Amino acid sequence: MESAYTYQPLPDPANSIRLLSIEPGWPSDPIRVSITNISNLDQSPPYQALSYVWGSVQNPVMIECDGEPMEITRNLATALVALRQLPADGDPATNGVAVMEESHILHSKHRAWKGIARNRNEIEIVRSRRANGDPPLFWIDALCINQRNIQECAEQVKLMRRLYTTASTVCIWLGSELIIPEAPESKLRTSRIDLAFGRTRLAELDPMAVVLSFFAQALRNSDRVKFDEYGLPEVDLLGFPSQKSPEYKIFGAFFNQAYFHRVWIVQEAVLAQEAKVLVGPWEFDWKPFAEAVHILDAGNLRNPFTLQLRVTGVVSEESSSGVDIPSALYLCQIQRLPGRKENLFPLLNKSRTRKATKDSDHVFAVLGLAGDVANADELSQKLVAVDYEKPVAQVFRDATWFIILSHATLRPLAAAEFWEDRRIPDCPSWVPIWSEPRRTSGIDYELFNTDAGQKLRMEKSENSNQLKVFGYSFESITSITGGLVDEKAPIRTEDELIEWHYPPRQEEIDFVKSAWILTTDFYQSLLNGSSSAMITTQDLTSQLCVPTCYASDEGVFRAFVRTCTLSAQTTEASLDDRGNESEDMIDSAEAWFQQSLGWASHPASLITKVWHTIRDKWYPGAGMLFQASLLRSCMGRKFFLTTGGFMGIGPASMRPDDLVVVILGVTVPFIVRKTGTQESPSYILIGECYVNGIMDGELVQAQQRAGKEAELFTFI
Repeated sequence: MESAYTYQPLPDPANSIRLLSIEPGWPSDPIRVSITNISNLDQSPPYQALSYVWGSVQNPVMIECDGEPMEITRNLATALVALRQLPADGDPATNGVAVMEESHILHSKHRAWKGIARNRNEIEIVRSRRANGDPPLFWIDALCINQRNIQECAEQVKLMRRLYTTASTVCIWLGSELIIPEAPESKLRTSRIDLAFGRTRLAELDPMAVVLSFFAQALRNSDRVKFDEYGLPEVDLLGFPSQKSPEYKIFGAFFNQAYFHRVWIVQEAVLAQEAKVLVGPWEFDWKPFAEAVHILDAGNLRNPFTLQLRVTGVVSEESSSGVDIPSALYLCQIQRLPGRKENLFPLLNKSRTRKATKDSDHVFAVLGLAGDVANADELSQKLVAVDYEKPVAQVFRDATWFIILSHATLRPLAAAEFWEDRRIPDCPSWVPIWSEPRRTSGIDYELFNTDAGQKLRMEKSENSNQLKVFGYSFESITSITGGLVDEKAPIRTEDELIEWHYPPRQEEIDFVKSAWILTTDFYQSLLNGSSSAMITTQDLTSQLCVPTCYASDEGVFRAFVRTCTLSAQTTEASLDDRGNESEDMIDSAEAWFQQSLGWASHPASLITKVWHTIRDKWYPGAGMLFQASLLRSCMGRKFFLTTGGFMGIGPASMRPDDLVVVILGVTVPFIVRKTGTQESPSYILIGECYVNGIMDGELVQAQQRAGKEAELFTFI
């Protein structure tokens, strides 16, 4: 966007700011603003900060800034109109203000949201919006930072935490109206019965009235929230409409707004001492909103599902589009942390699904919330210093180095996924692309002990793009199925699915069927003595053999189920509840196989198969536990067998002859691809994987018993 406005240089860009005042006006009046330099942020007059989405640069709006023309985005223009005072003189009603009298049906005095939300056109509030003295001051990034000065932008970004914590109020602008998906008008129309009793459906009046009613009802459930055995909140929500109600589409549209999915707004909303949310003429307080979001999450309102059950020949179907609250929930969760800070790694990992105009902002936008960055020494802080002239690949690499060196951890490697079509191809394979969402759900890092508790070992490299670490190689990949890809169920965050469904779709049935055929063919040849896999495995892994449970059809089936659900190995001697959970999973998998692949598809006894058949008539949902775990574990992944017959689940980008390795200091194994020369080999990190039989440190322990030293792997 073009602008004739000339900014006066800041005396000290690392400590100075600009503040903006908006000339009072009626809704249709031109927008006029004035900008003032403040030499020291710590001595600035009171101001409010705007948190918003810039919006499209198409069709900009021309405003007047200190008498000079300036172009701004249309979304910012609507925010300025909403924030400016009304003139002291003149009749609001005749000048474009839709004044809401106290008798209006949506006036806050008559509604459940009284005390937490209001319409800014309510007659009492209109009076308070009239100009009376000097207009208030605002800090707005697009106007208060010279966007054409890269150095100033970098310095001002470093001030973000102070800017938003110092502001008296942060105004969160969600737009001039709530855009809702199309729904049949008849479904939102007030019924004849309600009309007869003088009731009106809120959706007919204003979609924001529906949203505010949901929040108000959630707060009414606050005293009913309990905590389960794991300390997680749960509540059976009362007073909410059926999940088939079209009002849920309106409520879902609120959380689907672009604001909640931008990376910059995280610190802007989290750091506010006081905040209010504005949507068109509506305004509500942030604190009760945050509490309501927590309650809705405890009520499991966010999980979408499609469930179809057949009971005694009658098919019933239930479904819910869910409400996409995790993005907003994340803001509310950080606010509860001590100092409203979190370490850089979880901040980067959880912000990967958010949007930013510049890829580098996926790092720069969260630095103000990173407690480990704030407490790091000067040398470490230089790794993540805001520098828009630094290539994106280097920004991501240096942020990863900061995490590795500051915390002596290789955990970021488990967040890396190598794909041939990566948008940043020059990024090292071991560095996560922090601006791209994961294509798979993360393997539970805390559940496994593949490295047998060994500390990480690294070797210094002169090349910052190389990572030299020690570990043990296992076996090569010999057989692979196609990947489980379902466009209807993409991954939303690191551990959530957009949709959970049952019964399984054909994609899931085909995936499991092909993986099971691959497995049974291999082990039948092994049990019949026509395979040398056992000998090969012993040679490669220093006496590490295929687990003894593989010696029977039932044992192979159990191992297969554990692999497809990324489950930990359990034994009858387990001291926790995982043994029972494992048996529940096996039972569910048998039911899933029998329903989806037929009577003879699994090796259970005849009595068990008869039991599954009978139970299916009365409770046809026995396979749901396996289905849910399968979706979470295998979506975006492939099933494979190693040269020795070990089963595994790995990245969809893996190939035959790729290698399984265990890296010391990381609790999950990896698929890697050898490159370079025989004399100086290097490796591409493809991604984390699961291999049944080595997840509890068996490989490392076997190698150490054999006196073998860890190998050096150079990742590029």
